[in-house]
Amino acid sequence: MEQLKTILAALLLLCSTVATAHDFNVGGIYYNITDAKSVEVTYCDPPRSDDDYSGDVTIPANVTFNGTTYSVTTIGNNAFSSCSSLASIEIPNSVTTIGNSAFYGCTSLTSIEIPNSVTTIENAAFGDCISLTSISVAAGNTTYDSRDNCNAIIETASNTLIAGCKNTVIPNSVITIGDYAFYWCSSLTSIEIPNSVTTIEDAAFCGCSSLTSIEISNSVTTIGKEAFIYCISLTSIEIPNSVTTIGDNAFWACRSFTSIEIPNSVTAIGNSAFSYCSSLTSISVAAGNTTYDSRDNCNAIIETTTNTLIAGCKNTVIPNSVTTIGNSAFYECNNLTSIEIPNSVTTIGTWAFSKCSSLTSITSLIPADKLFAPGNYAFYEIDKNTCILYVPLGAKETYAATEGWNEFTNIVELSATFDLTVSAAKYATLYLDYNAIIPQGVEVYTASTVDGNRLMMEQVTDVLPANTGVIVRAEQGTYAFEQSFENAEEIENNLFRGSVEDEYITPENGYKYYVLSMKDGVVGMYEDALSGGTFKNNAHKAYLVLSPKIGIYDEEVDTEDPGMQLSNSYYFDFSGTTAIDPIVTEVKENIYYDLSGRRVENPVQGIYIVNGKKRLIK
Repeated sequence: MEQLKTILAALLLLCSTVATAHDFNVGGIYYNITDAKSVEVTYCDPPRSDDDYSGDVTIPANVTFNGTTYSVTTIGNNAFSSCSSLASIEIPNSVTTIGNSAFYGCTSLTSIEIPNSVTTIENAAFGDCISLTSISVAAGNTTYDSRDNCNAIIETASNTLIAGCKNTVIPNSVITIGDYAFYWCSSLTSIEIPNSVTTIEDAAFCGCSSLTSIEISNSVTTIGKEAFIYCISLTSIEIPNSVTTIGDNAFWACRSFTSIEIPNSVTAIGNSAFSYCSSLTSISVAAGNTTYDSRDNCNAIIETTTNTLIAGCKNTVIPNSVTTIGNSAFYECNNLTSIEIPNSVTTIGTWAFSKCSSLTSITSLIPADKLFAPGNYAFYEIDKNTCILYVPLGAKETYAATEGWNEFTNIVELSATFDLTVSAAKYATLYLDYNAIIPQGVEVYTASTVDGNRLMMEQVTDVLPANTGVIVRAEQGTYAFEQSFENAEEIENNLFRGSVEDEYITPENGYKYYVLSMKDGVVGMYEDALSGGTFKNNAHKAYLVLSPKIGIYDEEVDTEDPGMQLSNSYYFDFSGTTAIDPIVTEVKENIYYDLSGRRVENPVQGIYIVNGKKRLIK
């Protein structure tokens, strides 16, 4: 933490005008000449020492050097920064400006009074003053005040609290918690934000490492960049339904967070807003939010219109509808041990999985023909020697040749598996793009013939051929269809179609489309409500397609114009034929076939197919 504090303090310093050297020293205080009549208090440079100032220091209103008397008007940037032995400071009424981080890290300083002459106090002037219990502004100051004995500095005209301490009580008249207001106030344990406040600005509570609870009123609309960064003891926070914007890194490194809920009011979330929240197990978005969602209980935040996952945690399961993993989505999620990237993903952003140091496996289902190079540093500081990259069968060579993925030394090809869930109705549809072993306890059927409003089901055994739409019959549960490397003959004339991705279908002219459903307690294939328009078939699902020219014949059909009147629904007949060709070019009477489709010259007792219909011989 000290290293991070040093880095952040250095960043503040870079944003300010830094004294290059002191011009003179009088009474142990270092000064820079700013104009012919004025000086600012600075520090010995070089060398800079944390002991430049210690004990009780009184800054004079005027100082004389080489016969010239100067007015002390400014306490410069970082003038007393990190002077941990500074016990007290008296600021004269000549000072008008207190610079960036002027008293940053003065850990022994217990109180400060701002004279009425001060008109400018810059960022983090009293940051990391962990012993500070009293802050006050002289009554005559027209720029700042400490109304209601609040132990804080408030910019009067804007009602902005610009500096607080561990004893601050925010008045109900404050509208804004300003930039760096409680910067590294590591002794602050709790704070209540009144309902007058609308904005929490950038880094307002940055580094408040002892803060365990905070109450944000329902008036706050904006949480700025890094507003609560490194609040490592904060176990939870309730974001009110008034908030519309959460800035970059707003809750970065809130390592005690276990859950977060985004209200439906939020329309903008910045990069890495919840990065390095290593205890985070649950992320959810309120159902009414129109900008973001957490579809499929995925424990992530997804930008709805772009299908971009912008924030995840160690329990995230990336939905198959996500197309982009956003910049820094899992940045420094160092408790994430494994992740599966679905084949819907087409972009992985910069720093997406950077510093996920506990990752031992990444499973990418992106096929070789759709593979792309991830963004810069997407897998930065992941151990590429121990983290196994699992890829689709046959894709290893492509991954090993693609920038970003080729950093992994252990790339292992997967055999495909699809988990099919069968409902209490005991039926499901399925479509896979690989040969699959039919699990035990599962029956799989195609259909190539129709009899009235019955589909004559034909069972597939052992191995389901790739690209075959089927009906599955099984007890309620989830069944794994594992890839088979055996050859499987293509099933011809199957009336079921399907797709491995979500597909929007416009029916062909003259055809009807049917989907699996239950109506009045009967499971069957029912005409889709949107037939004639466009309907959606979900990934790995199958549907039925029929045409009046399907080629079903009986004595009542005109064989020169074969056809049938299509029904609005069809039901399953599992006692039907197997391997009977539905396309008949000539009707021959009294020709018998057994249920395996073999011609029988002298039929005996049993069930046969005669002229496309079943016939029982006793």
